[in-house]
Amino acid sequence: MEIKRYLTMSALGALALAGGNAEAGKTTVPVELRTTVDRPLIVSEGDAQKVVIKIEVEGEKVALAHRAPLNLSIVLDRSGSMSGAKLEQAKQAAAMLIDQLGEDDVVSVVLYDTEVDVLVPARRLEGRRNQIQRMISRVQTGGSTALYAGVEEGGDQLREFFTKEKVNRVILLSDGIANVGPSSNREIASLGTQLARDGMSVTTIGLGNDYNETLMTALAEASDANYYYVEDVERLPDVFAKELGELQSIVARDIEIEIRCPKGVRPLRFLGRPGELKKRTESVAFGTLSSQQVRELYLECLIEPESFDSVSEIAECSVRFKHAASGDSASAKVSPVVVGYTKDTTLAEKSVNRAIVAEAAIFANAVETERAIALADEGNIEACRDQLRGQWSTLKEAYAAAPAAQQAQLAEEIRSVEEAERDLEDNQLSKAQRKKLSNDAFMLRNSKR
Repeated sequence: MEIKRYLTMSALGALALAGGNAEAGKTTVPVELRTTVDRPLIVSEGDAQKVVIKIEVEGEKVALAHRAPLNLSIVLDRSGSMSGAKLEQAKQAAAMLIDQLGEDDVVSVVLYDTEVDVLVPARRLEGRRNQIQRMISRVQTGGSTALYAGVEEGGDQLREFFTKEKVNRVILLSDGIANVGPSSNREIASLGTQLARDGMSVTTIGLGNDYNETLMTALAEASDANYYYVEDVERLPDVFAKELGELQSIVARDIEIEIRCPKGVRPLRFLGRPGELKKRTESVAFGTLSSQQVRELYLECLIEPESFDSVSEIAECSVRFKHAASGDSASAKVSPVVVGYTKDTTLAEKSVNRAIVAEAAIFANAVETERAIALADEGNIEACRDQLRGQWSTLKEAYAAAPAAQQAQLAEEIRSVEEAERDLEDNQLSKAQRKKLSNDAFMLRNSKR
């Protein structure tokens, strides 16, 4: 028995959500909200019971012709460490990105080393494609790494043509550690937070193994943008293509999912995200949702014994968002998450949704991985090794009971943990391994798999 509810709306309801600004027959609801529970039958005897609610939002499939206009600032690190293949590949990838923009899209290019230069001031593309690409091709390497100032200038360029109807994003590419001007993780994360408050986002692309991934992930997370770890510069064109593909198909922005649990049902945590929950009403915000993109949350709840047999609706979920192109606000609720109760433990066990149990284990592993990284950073290698072995055991147990599709995902997680433990043979976590683990945890933590 699986409880699954889908968000469905009549044409009239869709118009109401859009605020009545669209013509009849032309408005669609770009966000679908779904909920599923891992244990639809609860044993109604004994101690409190944990359940996991899977919450998904999916963007509707749309034609590229209906996309929101872009306002992009490419911020390129040209410090001395970028010399050679790194810079050449970065320039080629940036030129390819320019190729894919529309004439009405706004683009700027900012360069930074010790100083910051605006190579291409913000303007609509409008026939300047070849000129911009030639300018990028002539970029040469310079001195140190004024990363903060580079990103700050990228934000200033976005402000020149900023509107809420556009997708306003800085794309930062760097291979080094900030060492000119504000350079601490706190200071640079604060800049990302400020840009997010102003309606802008920062995608970060880290090249090689010498950049500060904690700083890069903090910048991206502050505005719910993307973070990429690119060990091999040959992959850069693919990364730029993926980023642009996502930006060109955004269907909704400022998405906020709210989950309300009744008395007797206590939210414990969002799997894959640090921290315990303190209230029965919790919310999670996503900056954007692209066409056919699915973003997931796994909420672990505790059903108290006094609620057995009396509370069947354990959660109610709703979503608020803005249409990407028009900026119109919309909101909707999904049918309540429902469980049943039984005294038959065998029947309850048969009802378990093994796919969600396995997926929940994968998401929970993201927080455990970050604990392992923290232990390695402290130099506590034995504790890190024990942590990884504990993760391995948990994942193997989940693998044994998982359906085939989830077994493939779990096998990947298991391999990653095994590689990290082998890496500890030199009594440290290598830069490459740390970046790989950090990137994997970021992707899960931010529902960007």
